[in-house]
Amino acid sequence: MAVTTQDGWLVGDAVPEPADGLYWHPDRGMQVLMPARGIVAAAFPSQPGAPERCRLCRAAIASRARSLWGPAAAGTAWAPTSTSFNPARPAVEALVSHAFWQRIEVVSSLLHVAVLRQEAATTVDLAVRFDDGGLGLLAIWSGPDDRIHPLAPWAELGAAVAAMADSGIPLAKAVVVWAAADGAVKLEAKPADEALGAWVDAVDMERTLRRYSLQGGAA
Repeated sequence: MAVTTQDGWLVGDAVPEPADGLYWHPDRGMQVLMPARGIVAAAFPSQPGAPERCRLCRAAIASRARSLWGPAAAGTAWAPTSTSFNPARPAVEALVSHAFWQRIEVVSSLLHVAVLRQEAATTVDLAVRFDDGGLGLLAIWSGPDDRIHPLAPWAELGAAVAAMADSGIPLAKAVVVWAAADGAVKLEAKPADEALGAWVDAVDMERTLRRYSLQGGAA
């Protein structure tokens, strides 16, 4: 199974390798897994200069979630104090104080999951339970920015939806949280099936482009 539950906390079976950005699947003889974002970038390329997901924002959200809901939860909401957050402090402070925390329960933070049918893997910022009881996935992105392909965030989330589906874990929603440099925060939500569809489209398009390239650009 791609995802298991340990004391209510979801744990994935992909292991990221920081040195080269690849993932590993330890139960398959350390099988190398390509990052889903590479497939998505080939299918839905963003324009040069588009801001990537903010590393500091992702770290802040992970710390906030674990402080409140993780296996070693402190019960006190984490807040940024280190000067290391200064480059993104307006965005970080806006994220950790946003009202969406009142409407969710986090069930995993930085969840690494494998999509073995495509030999790919991805990391989800948060897996959450909404106030209506439904499960969903949430991703932090910089922006919004016109240079980011509009399908890219949803296709990456769709890869995780596929991995969760393989584990028999139904999902209701996929949510993208846009965190702008000036502290503006915008949430967009779609049914999980729409995100899954974006991932399937990305896989099909990337395969077509790769086949076309191998054929030397011949039709």
